[in-house]
Amino acid sequence: MRFIEELKEHLQNVRSAQDGHQAPLPFMPDARWIRAEFVRLFEQLERTQLAPESLRHLHHGWNLDDRVVSFASNLAILLQEGFLCGEPRALVEEHVRLGMARHMGLDLPASSLARQLEIDRLAHKAWHQAPPPGTAQLNKLAKYALEIRAVRRKSNRNEVTSIGEVLLALSGRDAIQWLLQVEAAQSMGPIDDWRLSRETAEYLLGHPEELRPEFEWELEEYAMDHSWEAIRRLGTLGILEFINEMRDLYDIETPYLGYRLLNEGKRVLESLLTPTESPFSVLAATLSQDESLTALEKEGGGKPGLDTVFNSSAIATARQARLVVHEIRNALIPAQVALGSLYNSVVGSQVEAEVVRFRPRIDPGIDRALKFVTDLLKTSELAARAPEGFDVLRVLADAVASLATSLRIQLHVAPDLPSLSGYRERFVLAIVNLLRNAEQAGAKQVLIESALEANNRNILLTVDDDGPGVRPEDRERIFQRGISLRSGGAGEGLALVKEVVEIELHGKVACVDKPDGGARFRMRLPVAERTPR
Repeated sequence: MRFIEELKEHLQNVRSAQDGHQAPLPFMPDARWIRAEFVRLFEQLERTQLAPESLRHLHHGWNLDDRVVSFASNLAILLQEGFLCGEPRALVEEHVRLGMARHMGLDLPASSLARQLEIDRLAHKAWHQAPPPGTAQLNKLAKYALEIRAVRRKSNRNEVTSIGEVLLALSGRDAIQWLLQVEAAQSMGPIDDWRLSRETAEYLLGHPEELRPEFEWELEEYAMDHSWEAIRRLGTLGILEFINEMRDLYDIETPYLGYRLLNEGKRVLESLLTPTESPFSVLAATLSQDESLTALEKEGGGKPGLDTVFNSSAIATARQARLVVHEIRNALIPAQVALGSLYNSVVGSQVEAEVVRFRPRIDPGIDRALKFVTDLLKTSELAARAPEGFDVLRVLADAVASLATSLRIQLHVAPDLPSLSGYRERFVLAIVNLLRNAEQAGAKQVLIESALEANNRNILLTVDDDGPGVRPEDRERIFQRGISLRSGGAGEGLALVKEVVEIELHGKVACVDKPDGGARFRMRLPVAERTPR
């Protein structure tokens, strides 16, 4: 999973650089200095009488993909983010050298036990991190982002593509599945180092555990017909774990390197190879095709108006998804509510045993279908277009105007509020849902207030009504999908509000106490970095 987080951090840095807000990097030691220090330390290690085979194995591990430079650069950054913050360059280099020595196995002490323990901790972390920007050749993480088209070059800078934007919006297993679907959609075959092929996924499922000599040139017949680099990347995603062993080969002790497929990884790969299409696989193929067409047009000199047609496929996918999701939800959610009432009505009756027998076959099917269409809508909406700036007052006015209601609605909006950044019509829908929720609960009057917080970073938006209010024990659960306090309610309205505010606008929404009665919904919404008018 650390690979996902580091890739996301890189994409965030690219996005920040687009807006001119890229933070300066800490000092990093020169690569030539790092390699020279490594040789000196390795010579010290030779004098410890370590076996030649072990020395050779150690030397290979430190120099594979120029890892010594990545390690030292990571360690320098971590030290400066920690107890060496603001310290001079010479002191940072001294501690980097000590961290290298101790991680290589040299028992060199620090000036204190506390400092020694901290250096060991940071060295362990630095060893397992991806290279920071500006180290070794072209930073592998940056090149990977370009290879899978999560980032594209434009003029003299990089920008995040729709593929990258979708990844930034996902987390956990969803993020892993998205990344692998993108790789599979773009793969050039089993020997593609940058993308996992479906052939390699099939091979791993058929060979869930395998060992081979780490030095391939020692035994050519052990070479695989699949990219070892692509397989190694799966280890950073938690799909498999690596095995390191020493074995005798022709009476020579040889380091062996292998992998073992994890149970969770097996499920992810099986999902990748399922014959039926999924929202992720359709969207990954669509966006990859869009990026390929854009690259071809760029190579051919470009065409006027390319930005206006760039996401045409993704927009069409999103429109179709909305239609499908709307129809399926309208059919399934009332059926789900009715089934819940039916289950309660047969308790204690003669047919209760029959209902209990069939219920495990009914409920999971409905839940699975609803989750599928929710994922379909989420992924297609995320990639349809980039977030845009919009004016809060106009959104609130549009939401009120679009609602045919007897509610008396007052707007108290501070003048000259900065813009928000997101999907305008989705935020209009969220406000409409809050107003409908108030009306259905029995409210007669609603007051909407908004103001800029003192830090100028957030807009505080409050929606008050004079209805019966929400009990304290229900104020969190009402945002869960499928939870409704109203008879016949589908439990979708407030779930959408939370999704729009917290996922799309990166804000926070809560139902809070209202001393004079009624319900109060409070939203804290971060303003856009740029505030277009």
